[in-house]
Parts: sequence; structure tokens; C-alpha cells
Amino acid sequence: MKQLKVESFLALSLSKGKLKARKNGIFLIISSFIYFFISSFSIYASVVLNEVAIQPNQVVELYNNASESADISSWYIDDAGGTTYFTIPQQTILPPQSCILFNSDFNFNKSSADVVRLFNNTSPPTTSSAKLMESYSYSKAPDINYSFSKKIDGGIEWQTTPSSLGLTNTSLSSCVPTPTSIPTPSPSEAPLPTPTNSPSPTNIPTPTSSPTPIIDYQNIYISEVYPYPNPDEDEWIELYNDNDIQVSLIRWYIDDGENMGSTPKLFSLTMGPYSYSSIDISSSLFNNSGDVARLLNTDKVEKDSMEYGKIKQGKSIGRISFSEDSFCEQEPSKNAANSSCFLEPSQPIPPQAAQNIVKPIQKVPTPTKKPNTQTIPKTNSFATPPLITTSPPEGEVLGIEIQQKNPSSPAPYLSFVSGSYSLLTIVSIFIKMKNA
Repeated sequence: MKQLKVESFLALSLSKGKLKARKNGIFLIISSFIYFFISSFSIYASVVLNEVAIQPNQVVELYNNASESADISSWYIDDAGGTTYFTIPQQTILPPQSCILFNSDFNFNKSSADVVRLFNNTSPPTTSSAKLMESYSYSKAPDINYSFSKKIDGGIEWQTTPSSLGLTNTSLSSCVPTPTSIPTPSPSEAPLPTPTNSPSPTNIPTPTSSPTPIIDYQNIYISEVYPYPNPDEDEWIELYNDNDIQVSLIRWYIDDGENMGSTPKLFSLTMGPYSYSSIDISSSLFNNSGDVARLLNTDKVEKDSMEYGKIKQGKSIGRISFSEDSFCEQEPSKNAANSSCFLEPSQPIPPQAAQNIVKPIQKVPTPTKKPNTQTIPKTNSFATPPLITTSPPEGEVLGIEIQQKNPSSPAPYLSFVSGSYSLLTIVSIFIKMKNA
């Protein structure tokens, strides 16, 4: 009996232990899930909307609040429930405490209310399972060169200020990360003298961090210009980044010919390595009859230019090769490699189309007009004349008027015989009269 009680007690203790272990296992699983969810959310939530410009160009600036880099490849930027959305390119890594700019036609409304939305890459915005990371609603777009921005970078309060795209909203220093591929100048190898027996300095002020300089990138080219748009379209200009690193063009400008009266168009843009990106120009900038398109850096120093002549509506002027400064008229190819020229290089250029070829213009040699009086080279009178297969206009050979004669005609001989007969007749009559 006593042994039975002991066995019952052991069985009960074992069952309680299993139940407790099962509860602990369930608790551990739930805790792990909650931790994973919170940690994942904190990683995603570190990347937020930081600034939005609507006009003249639509630009969205994202900011990474975290202390670690964030991979935002294939994230989405969308307006209020549109059918199209912008997808962030692959291999887009945003370093900590840094910003990145995206310039595109996001379909943000200018004169009416709209919403700027940021989604992660779990599913597209058009699906019900899309994960919304942050959004900002507005009733009307700000004025040109103004934007909606966070009061504190990565914060939650918004304000309307002059555009500071690519700059921190507080100190206005660059928030775009410096590319790692740019070599850092090495210090001089000359040894510095080591002071001896010098007292340790005291009360040295702590140096303040200087603003990150804005990089003046090279090898940024004008790839294509769309100066004469169809109705309900905007002008645009396409740039090409001929570098193996991502570049951020902070407060650069697009302009027409120098001192032509137009106001340069301010823009900020981030471009991946060896990639195309376009800038929409809502107000007219380029002339349809011919103009110059120029790319200027932050200091308004010209980085590239393109001159073109008269162009047809709905056509663009595209660069033929990035190794030379030549362009031609073509079908528009926005944000992609340029189309083929309408005129193939091997074909002669008709005069009416020659003005559509720009810098440099292929010139077709024009034959020089020669006077109508040309000397005919002397030939041997005994040589057999060449056979002429095509008869020239009557009375003229190479501009010299001649008298056409047929050497086989008997007319000259008949005239001579007739004249001789007449002369003999007169002499015979004269003799008869004398004898009579």
C-alpha cells in the first residue's frame, strides 16, 4: 500500500513537471516570436520619411535613425493608393545616421491633397498584406523650391521650409554618406618632431565636428533631352552616372544657354553606378527651335552641356556615345539606354535633316559650281573619236555651243556641183553673144 502511494506521488510529480516544461516551452516560443517581431520592427522603423519636395521636381528623402546600416532594396514609395509605385533599386544600403534621395514621378498631387507612403519589401503597396512603414498627408503642395521636412532628422514632427534635400534639417550639413570607393588622402610620410620635456597642455577645447563637404562628382553626363513634349507632357532631361559608385547630386541645377534669361532649375538626385535617371521640368525651359542644355553643380559650375538644333515634337535628342560629345534625334527613351538615331551614320544626310544633327555636325561636302565655259583638251586628229552612248543637249557639250554637222550628208557636194554648173552656163552664154 505504501509502495503504491509512493508510485502515485512520483507519477503525479512527473506529470506536473511535464506540464510545467510544456508551459515553459510555449512561453519561450512566444517570447522569441515577440522579440523577433520587435527587433525586426525596430530595424524597419529606423528608416523613415525625412523630407518631401513636390515641385518643380518630386523628390523623397529617407533617413536611417539606427546605429547600423539598413538594406532598403525593393522597398516602395507610393502616393495615396495609386496603381503605380516607385521601387527602390536593388543593393541599396543606407548607412546609419544618413539620408538618401529618390527623384521620380511619384504622382504626388500639386494642387490637391495627397499622401506620401513608404512600404517595406514584403509585398507591393497594391496588395492588402503590404507593410506600411510611415506616411505623411498634406492638403496642398508647398511652393516651388520648398518642401515638407522633419523638424529633427528622423523625428515625427513636420514643417514646411526651403528645400534642404541632402542636408541635415538642423545643421544643414550633408547627410549623404561619403562613397567608400573614393580614396582618402594619406598623410605625409615625413616624421613629425617629438617634443621633449614639454608640459602637458591643459584646458584644450574639444574640437567641433565640421559639416560634411558636398562632393563635386565627375563623369556625370547629359544623356538625353526632351525639349518639345507632346500635349499634357513635361520637358525632361536624362543624366547618366558613368561611375562605379552611387552618387548623390545635392542642389545641382539644369539650365539652358548661359545668360539666356531662364532661371536654373534646382534639383537633388541619387543615382546608382552606371545608371540613368531623369528630371522632369514642369515649366518650359528649352526652345523647340534649338537651344543649349547645361548641367551645373552646386556652385553653378558647368559639368556638361548639349547643343541641338530644331527638333520635331515628341522626339528627343540623345547622346550617341559617352566617349565623344555627339548627339542625334531619336525616339524618347526615358531612364534607359538611348534609342538609335533616325539617320544611320552610313547614309548621306539630306539637307533638310542636317540641322537635326548636333555637336559635332557631320558636314556633307557640297560640289563647287564650275563656269559654263570649259576648255576641251586637245586630242590627236587621227585618233578614233570615242563612242558616245548618251547624246548631250543639242548645240551644247560641257557648256560650249557647237554646230551639229553630219559628215555623211551630200548637201555640201550638191551645192558645189550646182554652183559649177551655173558658172559654166553663164560663160557659155557670154561666148555665144560674143561670136554673134
